[in-house]
Amino acid sequence: MSTKTIILFSLWTSFWSAVFYHFYNMFFDFGIPWIMFICLGIYFAMGLKPRQSPGLLLSAYCGLLWGQVDFLLIFLFGTVMGMSTAAASFVAIILGTAVSMYIHLKPLSKTPLRHMPIIFAGVCLTFSQGGKNVPGLFVTFFCGILLAAICSAGQLYLMKKFPLEEKSQDGNVSSN
Repeated sequence: MSTKTIILFSLWTSFWSAVFYHFYNMFFDFGIPWIMFICLGIYFAMGLKPRQSPGLLLSAYCGLLWGQVDFLLIFLFGTVMGMSTAAASFVAIILGTAVSMYIHLKPLSKTPLRHMPIIFAGVCLTFSQGGKNVPGLFVTFFCGILLAAICSAGQLYLMKKFPLEEKSQDGNVSSN
């Protein structure tokens, strides 16, 4: 990215992050606005485009579901089968993770439900809430991925408007 793009993209992302944070806290009382910024980080790390956002959101919701499956398995292994909490958690996480990874990386690999980084985030963030606050997670993932799509759209626009600058061998700067 050109220097101008980086500066404007930084301002664009900062502005929209502040707007989303402000309105999230004004209209929702879920107590987890920080999750929006986890979504933003995953989105950028994956190098996604705005058109991929619906698939990312669906994958995130799969992660929330898998987190609930893990809690169900922990309960079943612990309460029904009489395992200790540590053993029940260990077995449930191995089983839940292996099954979810296989399903999303093999049969669903060519579908919008293939985004494992956000699926893992959904599971982890479900655990961060102790398996509760499901509506909060649902809404916050939506807001976070919408925020990321808006920021990404700005980045793409700015990269076209202000292409990368390159130095030629004589030291002069030119734009691509």
